[in-house]
Amino acid sequence: MTRPLKPRLEQEVDAARRIEMIEWELGPPEPQLLDTCVLQNLDWVERLIESCGPITWDDAAVADLTERYGAELANDLMDIGILYKEFENRGGYPWLVSRAAQGEARLAGGFKGVRLLSAHDFFRGHQDDWSGDAYPGVAQGLLFASRRFRVSPVLLRGLGVTSVGEIHSATGPLSFLSDEGDRTIAAEALVANIPVVLTTDRATFWKHRVKLDAFGLAVMRPTELLNLYEPYWEALDEEFMRRRDAQQ
Repeated sequence: MTRPLKPRLEQEVDAARRIEMIEWELGPPEPQLLDTCVLQNLDWVERLIESCGPITWDDAAVADLTERYGAELANDLMDIGILYKEFENRGGYPWLVSRAAQGEARLAGGFKGVRLLSAHDFFRGHQDDWSGDAYPGVAQGLLFASRRFRVSPVLLRGLGVTSVGEIHSATGPLSFLSDEGDRTIAAEALVANIPVVLTTDRATFWKHRVKLDAFGLAVMRPTELLNLYEPYWEALDEEFMRRRDAQQ
């Protein structure tokens, strides 16, 4: 039986090894591909910050949000905001956007479409700044490939298809997703080897999460993701405090 992580970290004298242990045992699956609804949620968070300043979720504010959106979505909205600000404060977002999400944002039209495209472009700008080894094994360049690209024949055979287009076709392996945009986002994640799709829409990705998990693609909500990041951040913060104390 593996001993709890904290005492093992306290006994490990090599700082680099301690970080490896934290990453291996507590690191959430990264990066995450954003469903279009999450871009909408993030735009909502940004507009709230613009109009009200830093968000404080006291009892009255939580009750009002819950009354408007229901408990589950209210929790997701609060938690996506926490994730957004924490990633900002910690130096980067482990979030990817794709051509499919860009196309869905354009369909919105009007002011809403402008805001969605702005949110999309904000995160695309950040992912374009990633170094090539930020997430080894993830082919982020395929999300906006400007020309045809080769996909591993092993992947295609595993999905029972002979081309990328078949993956997200209405008769392909993702046909249980009725919306073409959802199938395309899922296909993008599979082809680029992205482990997680982040969503707040319980009628689409979340509804079919078990089937998608069989393909090796996890579907997560912000609340689930935050539950993974909180102990990870806590362990990293303790490590940085340990190093600071050692230098004094």
